Amino acid sequence: MKRVLIIGTTAVLAIVFACAAIWAQAVSTAQIVGTVKDQTGAVLPGAEVAATQTDTGAKRTALTDEAGYYSLPNLPVGPYRVEVTLPGFRAYVQTGIILQVNSNPVINAILAVGQVSEQIEVQADAALVETRSTGVGQVMDNQRVLELPLNGRQATELIFLAGMAAPTTAPGLNPGSGITRRSRFLLPVECREA
Repeated sequence: MKRVLIIGTTAVLAIVFACAAIWAQAVSTAQIVGTVKDQTGAVLPGAEVAATQTDTGAKRTALTDEAGYYSLPNLPVGPYRVEVTLPGFRAYVQTGIILQVNSNPVINAILAVGQVSEQIEVQADAALVETRSTGVGQVMDNQRVLELPLNGRQATELIFLAGMAAPTTAPGLNPGSGITRRSRFLLPVECREA
């Protein structure tokens, strides 16, 4: 009986750790999507799209479908270079793409007719705008977190930087006791004359 319990516990822990590793990978990735067209606006199926992480040299490729659409999911975060090639067209290269956690930039390429040895290079130093999601988010690096004006340098004070969050006194406690309850939203208070 004891051996069955040990094997069962080991199996459950292995599953939990495997799920945690998969979840951590999914959370810390991004994707690049877009379409490939020619100068007249016609879609180009079968174009090869390659995303190369400039720090590590890791490369992922995809082919455009019949609608000229491509998707490169589960890319590790970091700086990238995207190159689009198709025989009979000049290569399209875009650099300066910075992927952050859960970002989903749309990079549409327009290929010009020409020799394969010719290429068009685009430098993307401007911030990429998320047009596919209504969510608002920002990645904060360690230096910015350290420079935040925190009361007493407590990490829990970061909660109150979010909109409409404020500390409130717990019901039945003396306001001067220093014991407070954290509330996500401020509720309207009705004032009456005595």
